[in-house]
Parts: sequence; C-alpha cells; structure tokens
Amino acid sequence: MSTTGNIAITGILTTAGSDGSFPLRRELRDLQRNFPDHYNLLVLALKDFQALNESVQTSYYQIAGIHGLPYKPWNGVGSNSDWQSTSGFGGYCTHSSILFLTWHRPYLALFEQALYNSIQKIANQFPEGALRTKYVEAAKTFRMPYFDWATQPPSGSSAFPSAFTSPTVQVVDVNGKTKSTPNPLYRFVFHPVNPSPDDFPAQWSRFPTTVRYPNPRTGQSQDNRVAPILANELASLRTNVSLLLLSYTNFDAFSFNRWDPNTNPGEFGSLEDVHNEIHDRTGGGGHMSSLDVSSFDPLFWLHHTNVDRLWAIWQDLNPDSFLSPRPAPYSTFNSTQGESQTKDTPLTPFWDKSATKFWTSEEIQDTTTTFGYAYPETQEWKYKTGSEYQAAIRQAVTALYGTNVFANFAAANVQARAAEHTQLVKSLSLATPPPPVPVTAEKPLLITQEMKASPIPEELQHLAPHNKYPEWVVNIRAQKHGLHGAFRVIVFLGPINEDDPDSWQTEFNAVGRVSVLGRSTQGPTTTKCAKCITDAAEELMISGTVPLTSALLQDIVNENTGLQSLQPDEVVPYLKKELKWKVTMFETGEEKNCVEVPGLRVSVTSTEVTIGEDGLPDYSGEYVVYPEITDGKPGGLKEGEHI
Repeated sequence: MSTTGNIAITGILTTAGSDGSFPLRRELRDLQRNFPDHYNLLVLALKDFQALNESVQTSYYQIAGIHGLPYKPWNGVGSNSDWQSTSGFGGYCTHSSILFLTWHRPYLALFEQALYNSIQKIANQFPEGALRTKYVEAAKTFRMPYFDWATQPPSGSSAFPSAFTSPTVQVVDVNGKTKSTPNPLYRFVFHPVNPSPDDFPAQWSRFPTTVRYPNPRTGQSQDNRVAPILANELASLRTNVSLLLLSYTNFDAFSFNRWDPNTNPGEFGSLEDVHNEIHDRTGGGGHMSSLDVSSFDPLFWLHHTNVDRLWAIWQDLNPDSFLSPRPAPYSTFNSTQGESQTKDTPLTPFWDKSATKFWTSEEIQDTTTTFGYAYPETQEWKYKTGSEYQAAIRQAVTALYGTNVFANFAAANVQARAAEHTQLVKSLSLATPPPPVPVTAEKPLLITQEMKASPIPEELQHLAPHNKYPEWVVNIRAQKHGLHGAFRVIVFLGPINEDDPDSWQTEFNAVGRVSVLGRSTQGPTTTKCAKCITDAAEELMISGTVPLTSALLQDIVNENTGLQSLQPDEVVPYLKKELKWKVTMFETGEEKNCVEVPGLRVSVTSTEVTIGEDGLPDYSGEYVVYPEITDGKPGGLKEGEHI
C-alpha cells in the first residue's frame, strides 16, 4: 500500500539471476509431479488467501470481483459518476477489445502478488530447522502455475487434472505433519455464505460455492463432466493454438475476437476466441461460463495464466507487432467513447509500481523485468541468438500442440478408435507427444531430438504430395449479445443424434466449437457491464475458428466414408454432405435455430501448408473461401456474400 492509499501492482519483485534468469510459472501437473514443495505451498497459501475477510481490498473475493460482479469500484478507481451503466458502476470490461490481453496481465500480477504474500507467510510458519529452510527456499522461486488445456495429457490421465476435481488433498501442514485438507483449487467458498442478493442476481446468489456443470435440480457441482468434454474436441483445439502461434503475425488479429467487414478470412481466430472456449467447456452453466463471476472459480486464474503464457510465446515470435490504435467503444474512468485506445491507454484499475499512475499496455509487454516471471518456453537468456531462440520456440510449439497433423496421426490406433466409437478414444486418437521437459531455474527448456517434429510419414505421403497439403478451417461470426446470453456453435462432421442436444458436447462426430460469451442486455437479468450494454446496442460482431484437418484425416483412414484425399476436388463435395453445426445456450443447453441467431455466418476456408524436413509447418497465408459448401445450410455463407 502506498502513502496515497493506491495499491501498487508490482507482481513479485525480482532481480535477474547471474545468468539473466527469472523464476518460471510452471504447468500445474509439472508443479505437482516435479516440484512438490512448491505445490504444497500453493495449496496451503491459496487456502489462506481465500480465507481473507471479504472486506480486505487484496482479499481473494475483492480481487476476483474486479472482473465483473459485484460491480463495485476497486481501490477507489472508477467512482467517477460519468462512468456508469443504467444500474450503477459499469465495471472494467475489456473483452472483445484491443486491451483484452494487456489488461489481464497486470490483473494476474495483482493476484500473484497477493498469493505470494500468503506463500511467504505460510513458509515461515513451518517449525524452525530443515523443514522451514526447505519451504522458505521453495517460496523464493514460487510463481503462479498455469493449466495447459491444449496439450495432450499424459497417457491414461484425465484431460481435466485431478488437482481441480478432488474435494480434498494431502499436504504437509505447517506443523510438519501430513494431513488431508479441503482442496482450494476445487472451489471457492463464499464466506460468510455469500454472495448476497444485494450484490449478485439470484442466478448466482443461490450458490454458496463456485460450481462447474451444476445439477439443474440440486445446483451441485458435477466436475466429472468437464474431462470428457475437454477431451472430445482436443485435436481441433490443439490445431487452433498452433495456427495462432505459428501463422498469425498481426497482434490485433491474434489477440481479440471483435469482427469487422475488413477481417481477412485467415484471421477469424484469436487467442480470445480460444480462451472463450475453455470458459465454456469447463463451466457448463457454472461460474466459469459467465464473465460476470468466472474469476471466483480458482480454475480461472490458472486458465488465464495459460492465456498469458501463449501470448508471451507469440510475443517472442513476433516482437515487432503490437496493438494498433482503435476508437474506444465506450466511456470509462479514463477515456471517452470514440477516443483512440492505444498502447498508452491506462489499464484501470491497476496502479503501476509508483502507485501514482496506471499501467499501460506499452509498459507491461515484458514479463521478466516488469513482473518477475517467465515461462518454460520463454527462457530467452538460455540462447545465444534471437534466431536460435525463436527456432526453439517453434519446435516447442510443434512438439506440444502437434501442428504436423500427419506425424501425430500416423501413430494413432485409428482402427481401435473407429471400432470403439467413443469420445474418449477420439480424444486420444492423435499420437501423444512427449511431455514437456521438466524445467527448473538451473535446467532450461531445450528441444531434445525426441521433442522435435517429424516430417510426414511415408504411409501418409500420398495425402501431401511434395510435403504440401491444404489446412481446412471453419470460420464463424455472429453478434456477441444477439441471444442475450452466452451460446456456442458446435461444428460436426458426420451424423449426430439431432434430437438430443445434451449429447452434442461429447458426440463422436463433434469437431470443435466457437463459444460466444454474450450477456443479457434486457429484462431482470440485464448485465451491469457498461461496455457490454454499449456493444449490444451497436450489434458488436465476434468471430472464431474450428480447424477441420484432423477430423478429415480420421475420415480418410475410415474407409467407410469414401473420402480419400485432402484436396478440394474431394473435400468440397464431402463437406457439402457431411458438415453441419448447431447452436445451444450455455446455461440451459437449449438449441437455437441457426437462422434466428443474429449475424451468424459459417464459412469454410483452406490454406496451403508446407512441411519442412524438420517437421515444422510453413503457412502460405493465402486463404481460399468455399461458399458452395455452406450455401443453403442454415446460417451458412451464401455464394456471392461477403465473408
């Protein structure tokens, strides 16, 4: 706390090691498996953090509340009467805006800073001697972990780690004894039993804890539903992440999901779009599904840390690309609607280290010297040249996310997959890449021979003559708030049970989805988000993508489909027959008629990819649109219509 009363967002104050190194934010499963002392501190400290009185400015409750409900100014920022919605304070929302990624970085730094305070407190509570020394040393390098939802989980393990689904967890407590304790990653308990109806609408005030996939009758969390839904569309999600990291070179296109008529057909995707999908697939009508309350779920913080990681990776691959000035879509505490939002726009309510002015996007680009952390893939200090460093990043991305779909597919037991015809087999149909090399401050992430991508296997060469093939992608756009709530567009390839919307998220032929985090802007459930109300009035359009190539490869191997090639002369008629999409609401699962979804347009594009001898992809950047595939389908792009 500064003398002004403003809370400075410092992250974890750190100086570089003698080799230029910084502590790493690690993947949750890596932390749990290879750094048990750090994981033990995480559990104990997160419990301590969550237990802070909700009136404390740096409590879990208040920091989570910055993101949406209860829509109260934080640290005195935003009480200006000019920035109000019709029902009071309008929040700090930057979703579907150029500030989406940059705003969340100091937000995460604030959370990590507060958690770190509890880490230090807990470490020093262990009995004096070797045990305290061990945990005090671990505390020095502790950083917030991330959940990498796009990498293939280790063979035999769940797509949704047990660290999130177990109600209790074994820890070494501060008295040195091992015991079972409530798991703070499982849920957040509002205390006193809260949220109150005065601060939260009835939709959320009825829950004493955060929930995932709440039972419609009892409201009980059904965490067991998350893993199969995460697993079912994993191949498409992994390709989406790879496309973003390795083929998008413009920050505006990469970062946020706002669509305009000038959007290139090769830039319908975004990191925000992928981020939305995880909110949808892990929430199921629970807290993660709604931007108003998602930050109360502990999963939110590990999810957003992964989003920040993916941006950090992209930044180091594209160091010269950053945000372009855009007109502010709404008035805030610091800007007026129509003014230009730039890299110097204040990121309210986050005061910088001086506590006299707000952080800006320009100032938070570097994670190391600014906030004191790096990621396994961004250890630039380990490489002699920038080109060597970038080559290592590309190899890591390909190893983790399987951009070379042929090399991954070759090792799959596709016959077993087709025979068993279950979503679980589908989720594991691509070859499992080797797990990330465990990383410590002393051992850098270096790309081993085993991690390197492979060229196209001989048995699949006929599908990619001269190592070239078309990458097929579904582009989707729609009005964000057109249905007055959050909804998803699920893409299928092949027959489905048309009469059972509840089955569609684990349907064998489901390929992927675009999740639209719309909000209600009418009636008693109208959001308090001022930006969202403005966006709805202006009929804001968003876009997203669903890669198809992995699903097409599956159908090629399945001789019953008749598909034999990835080339347009075969794929176009095949997609005309087999491609379909459905729209359902997050909260209720209710199907919506596609023709009644404002602004919905679904199209299909392809771009040529060349696989090098090292297995890395090179995207041509030229996209072909095929309106003949979607013309005549509900919500499909028509011949002669602007994409």
